[in-house]
Amino acid sequence: MSGDEIPVRVPVQYRRVKPPVSPLLIVILVALAFFVIVAAATMVESVGVGEVAVIVDPLSGSIVGTVKGPRLFFKAPWQYVVKISVAIESLDMWTDPRTGARGEWPAVTCLTKDGLEVHVDITVRWRVDPDRVVDLYKSYPDLRWETRTLAPLLRETVRDILSRYTAVETIEKRSEISEKIVNEFVEAVKEERSLAGAIIVEDVDVRNIALPEAFKKAIEQKLAEEQQKIAAQYRKERILIEANATATASILKARGEATARLIQANATAESIERILAAAGNNTRIGEIYMTYAMLRELVAQGGKVYILVVSGSGGGVQVVPVPVGVGRD
Repeated sequence: MSGDEIPVRVPVQYRRVKPPVSPLLIVILVALAFFVIVAAATMVESVGVGEVAVIVDPLSGSIVGTVKGPRLFFKAPWQYVVKISVAIESLDMWTDPRTGARGEWPAVTCLTKDGLEVHVDITVRWRVDPDRVVDLYKSYPDLRWETRTLAPLLRETVRDILSRYTAVETIEKRSEISEKIVNEFVEAVKEERSLAGAIIVEDVDVRNIALPEAFKKAIEQKLAEEQQKIAAQYRKERILIEANATATASILKARGEATARLIQANATAESIERILAAAGNNTRIGEIYMTYAMLRELVAQGGKVYILVVSGSGGGVQVVPVPVGVGRD
């Protein structure tokens, strides 16, 4: 080293190098991000039109609340939602005897009061009360209240009512039977404790009460015979009325004619009495009375009489009746 050189120490600049990331840390971060995404997704729920969401908390074992649709709402990630329809539902019970097709349930088979088997086709429209869904869910957590209670209750009601009527009355009193089914089924639903008053019956339609074919034919035959009987009775009464009217008219006519004859006879008798009175002592008393009696008899019989007055010898008067058409007008 020469004397002219001065040594200088220059610090060396080092570049910072990041330590390598641990694979375990990467897995943890990915899992955490996935959990956050899933948790966020499970916290948002939706409920549609005609539905009510029941929020259940399995940790506390309680029902947190309900949400009526349509809307979005939030819940805790560990909670779950049960959606219950509150729209109008139909419960159909019918069977087509020709094809064997049936509704949701078959027709209700019943026995009438006189032991005849009939099949009732019926449809019930009902819905769940939105304000009572929690009570209903507690009684039926499997949501099978229609299968377990509503349908059996309807079938029992129909059978009970049909057992009070004869087969013929199921035809004659169809409206009355339908009305009773509606009223009694509605009351039965209200009184069913497990339903907790949550089911509202909107309408009950008794579509048909099917009778056996042989019975229907017998009824048709009986109705036809009754119609014929009624027609015959009507014709009989009409003939009697006409006959009575004719007889009454004849009687009235005969009475009128008799009255007229009597009036005529009385008038004739008065004329004869006047003639006899005028004859005085110049006529033989016996002949006069005989002639008078004969005149009254002839007149009473309705005959026409001409009176011939003949002057006798010695100034007397002889009365000679001359009947014309006795007994005829």
